[in-house]
Amino acid sequence: MKKIAVLNNKGGVGKSTVAVQIAHGLAKIGFKVILVDLDGQNDSSLFLGVSSTDYKKTFYDLIDKRNKIDIEECILNVRENLDLIPNSHIEEINAEFYREARIDLILDEKLKGLDDKDYDFVIIDCGPQRTKVNDAVLCYIDKIIMPVQVEAASVRACGSIYEYLSDLRLSSDKIALIVPNMFDKRTKDANENLEFLREFFAEENLISEPISRRVKITEAGKMGKTVFEYDEESSQQFFKVLERLVAKIG
Repeated sequence: MKKIAVLNNKGGVGKSTVAVQIAHGLAKIGFKVILVDLDGQNDSSLFLGVSSTDYKKTFYDLIDKRNKIDIEECILNVRENLDLIPNSHIEEINAEFYREARIDLILDEKLKGLDDKDYDFVIIDCGPQRTKVNDAVLCYIDKIIMPVQVEAASVRACGSIYEYLSDLRLSSDKIALIVPNMFDKRTKDANENLEFLREFFAEENLISEPISRRVKITEAGKMGKTVFEYDEESSQQFFKVLERLVAKIG
């Protein structure tokens, strides 16, 4: 079971969109996938057409020491081969994690029930800030997918993930793929930023093919659909990212 975080310390880079498309794309090509929504905005759940009325238990219930529950009670099947653990009360989860003595072990404990369910991939959609929740996620996962909006401020912020990993005494080898997102090939700025990313990370071979800025990707999310259900051209772009991902980590 491969454990992957979709993470960028900068907000507004399309992180939840990438997490949902990667998760559903892997499911479409035959892998059994569970997506864990640990972003406070719940966008991954919403982009899959799941609202708070569709579930009673969330990740929060897994850490509630007053009421022990089985992880099965938090899992929703949202597509063929794709399950979801939604979240609620992200601030309370973060506060609870501050009280944990071993932040590096907490998710191994809370998500232990996934080990017996034959998942090929656990995909975790993370919030953009440095938090105790994200500390725990980075200790838990094997690899990171980092979406980067192809504009100057976002490109410059790439180094913050390396600093974050270093502060946690974790290896930068966890970064498996950097996905240039919201790319507009018509603009000089976007092309220059994409070229900078490719040159800067050339030795590590981390840069995937870019995902273009397309209205249909946004429309799909608003309708609770993935690009694989809504827009052929966008789905082909994400399939290229998936090919890179599977080739890199199996």
